[in-house]
Amino acid sequence: MPSWRVTPLFEKLFLWLDPLPRNGAWNMALDQALLELSDGPVLRAYSWDEPTVTLGYAQNVEKLGAELPPWPVTRRWTGGGVVLHEGDHTYSVIVPAVCEWSQTRPIESYRLIHGALAEALVDSGYDGCRLAGPEDVIDLPFCFVAPAVHDIVKGAVKISGAGQRRSRIGFLHQGSVQQVTVDAAFWRKWASQIATQVDEMSDVSEAMMKRAEFLAAERYSAPSWLSEREDRSPIS
Repeated sequence: MPSWRVTPLFEKLFLWLDPLPRNGAWNMALDQALLELSDGPVLRAYSWDEPTVTLGYAQNVEKLGAELPPWPVTRRWTGGGVVLHEGDHTYSVIVPAVCEWSQTRPIESYRLIHGALAEALVDSGYDGCRLAGPEDVIDLPFCFVAPAVHDIVKGAVKISGAGQRRSRIGFLHQGSVQQVTVDAAFWRKWASQIATQVDEMSDVSEAMMKRAEFLAAERYSAPSWLSEREDRSPIS
């Protein structure tokens, strides 16, 4: 048995198969609102209303310049490289600070989440999916041409990568799955593999939606956030 097959990760998990394609600011804002206001871990699977670029928190949009396609660009709160969202399968694992798992060391949380995801992909027929090792690493700004340790690869092709963010309010892991096809049944199965109990959400609360609306406008749509990581008003 591969050493990364360590499941389940959570006793209880909320699963939200977000049915609405959304723009970059709204997708980022909903993840942060869930982190701030959820009382337990959440797996959110979501999509985009048009091809979109997301940048890692520390990346310089001016230096990337002409390397980016002419799509809307949004800066993530999480780290990592440039991700092109065009037909990919995007998800977030959201663990608020009230959950002990939010204190899992970064490299270990990355290994455990991606190990479980690689296992689910193999179980779904994508034989050969594995965690990348040091020999697979490439140092480039574009995430899906540059595997990092514990990303998911299949041969020489990167299948999944992610960025993480830790703060006093908890832990956010934002990932993208590419080069394969997954559906709602896949996310439900994976949720059941990483949690003993899964409660599926049909929507988020009114408070979460209002908080996301604020974050989408005041953080993730702000030109200063994209260029300099600055908000138009104080935010956690």
